Amino acid sequence: MYETLATAAMGPEDPEHVVETVGRLRRRHPDLSREELARKLVGRTALTCAAVGAVAGPVAFQALVIDRLLLSIARVSGRPASSLERAAAAAASLLAAGAAEGIRRQARRAAHRLPERPSPLVPALAGAAAGAVLSYAAARLLGEAARRIVFGGRRWRP
Repeated sequence: MYETLATAAMGPEDPEHVVETVGRLRRRHPDLSREELARKLVGRTALTCAAVGAVAGPVAFQALVIDRLLLSIARVSGRPASSLERAAAAAASLLAAGAAEGIRRQARRAAHRLPERPSPLVPALAGAAAGAVLSYAAARLLGEAARRIVFGGRRWRP
């Protein structure tokens, strides 16, 4: 998965998955504006990340999903991401997914140290809840930031 992320960051064109996702979204919602399509992408990706974070999915998968979101937002705007934007998207997605995973692990450890645990499921549930919330928040935050940058006219150029 890290190879796919590196290819997306260093490649001259958007990955095929990004092009297909944007095309499918445009066909399903032809009446939505570009910015509304970007909002749909952010919401859907945040839910995907929440599900993966809840089951302690691999960080590489979450990073790849967030990276594809950021590239899809640029694509939906009508101008694919520049090489600098691709590299920034890959770095941001790795950092966000890694941070969410680290905090999820800490929440699980903290739940293990509770003085009187009513059930052995408490640490697992605490980790799942923290993973879901943090992964959702990371995807939502990066997606909304990318949407504002892309549609606000402050794009990064090499």
